[in-house]
Amino acid sequence: MVVNRHILALAASFLATSHALADSPGYAALVARLGSATPTGAGIGVVQVESPLATDSTAYSPDVSQSEFIGKAVTRMNTPYAISSHATYVASSLYGANTSMAKGVTNIWAFNISNWIVDNLKIGTGVTLPTTQPNASVRVQNNSWLASYGMGKEIYDREAVRRMDYSMYRDGVLAVNGENNGAGSIRYPMMGDCFNGLSVGRLDLQHSAGVTASASDTPGRMKPEIIAPGQATSYCTPTVGAAAALLFQQAQLAGAPTAGLSAMAKAQVVKVSLLAGATRDASWSNQAPQSGALRGVTAKPLDPLRGAGALDINVAHQIISAAKDNGNAVAVNATQSNRVGFASISMSAAQQVYWRFRVTQLTPTLDFVITWPRVVASGFASYTLANIDLRVRRALSGASTLQALEGDAGVACIGGGNVSSASAVDNIEIIHLSNLQQGEYVVEMTRVDSGGAVQVSAGWQVDPLGFGIEGDIDGSGLLDSGDISQVLLNMGTTEPGSDVDMNGYVDTADVSMILLNM
Repeated sequence: MVVNRHILALAASFLATSHALADSPGYAALVARLGSATPTGAGIGVVQVESPLATDSTAYSPDVSQSEFIGKAVTRMNTPYAISSHATYVASSLYGANTSMAKGVTNIWAFNISNWIVDNLKIGTGVTLPTTQPNASVRVQNNSWLASYGMGKEIYDREAVRRMDYSMYRDGVLAVNGENNGAGSIRYPMMGDCFNGLSVGRLDLQHSAGVTASASDTPGRMKPEIIAPGQATSYCTPTVGAAAALLFQQAQLAGAPTAGLSAMAKAQVVKVSLLAGATRDASWSNQAPQSGALRGVTAKPLDPLRGAGALDINVAHQIISAAKDNGNAVAVNATQSNRVGFASISMSAAQQVYWRFRVTQLTPTLDFVITWPRVVASGFASYTLANIDLRVRRALSGASTLQALEGDAGVACIGGGNVSSASAVDNIEIIHLSNLQQGEYVVEMTRVDSGGAVQVSAGWQVDPLGFGIEGDIDGSGLLDSGDISQVLLNMGTTEPGSDVDMNGYVDTADVSMILLNM
């Protein structure tokens, strides 16, 4: 059975230009760092699903005669077709030769949503599975459209989102899904309600935001999950899709740290790299109180408008190309983690995993993000979703003692942010800390539910200013009498900034460590 649906293109009117490649966040820094080795999305196939123009139900195709698409093989999967200016602008940001960071993407499969939702997603066909991707190279799907079957037919919305999540999990694909335009505008379930993809908002915050509706699977999940530049969400979304294509290219390199992971696990590592690499400036908050007994504690992992933050392809690439670090089941056995990195772990019920971070200077930020997929049953009647929490504690004496940082206990060590993230419904958790005193910190990931094994992806970034000279308490860049004076000033206290040997006390051993290294 197939029912009528209401579909909207994300841009109410077609703007003269999409955003310039120079505006892609972090792209200039990526090129400056990698030069000719900068990934381009080469070898990555892309699916572009488009809502046709209101004036022509066949107008879903980008105009491939434009110079941006020279050398691009765009296969129109549905006939007849006509040119859509909306599809053309989306394509420019997604794989344009001069307007997209994924200029190396050359194989694209374009669909009219009116056909795709019936012929490929197979809505209303019972247990019939969605079709596989049109080519084994496909890793990114762009959905710059909104849809709902309407009031009283929410069962079909839920089925559509389940089938999209099932396809991503089965095929190792990441779908990027646009939110609605306009601050305070209504959210649509298709496809922003997906668990396994990314819902995308605008850098200027002129997009729909909030939580998934009561009629959705697992109501109350926060959306969007990431923001990016663009004149409309239609163009923000393919910017994130292009960034994903670059990360997939990196993930599939022979000998890459992601080698050996399944296609699904690689897609989730791409997702967590985008989330962990995002910029969280001073305006970003996941609503953790900054004073009182619950200081640093939140059940809301994302910023209500900004999601995980603003896209930064340079940091995301650093994360996914760093050494894989899967932590340790025992805190004292965990090695010191690097400034950036990722993990991909099969996590069982009640399991805990620990990572240790040692910073030697006052550190502006430490960010740690996890995400995991929901697993949809092949009959689409049910799904499973794990519940996993994050917590940070201060490590003393080689992590043999872990000191709680919630409430007033964290004031001396952490300037702001959150030290725990424990949503009961979201499949993302974020730790965002600001102004950490020197010392060692342990991130603890805990599986709360009793379900079967689930593949969890983690990504992190620590501000490089945190990695200076051991014992340089005053941040002068030298070990000198100023550092010793600071220790003497705090002698006999538990002041973390002067506790060089991290035994929990400021004492003569801290002076000795500075003298030893001078």
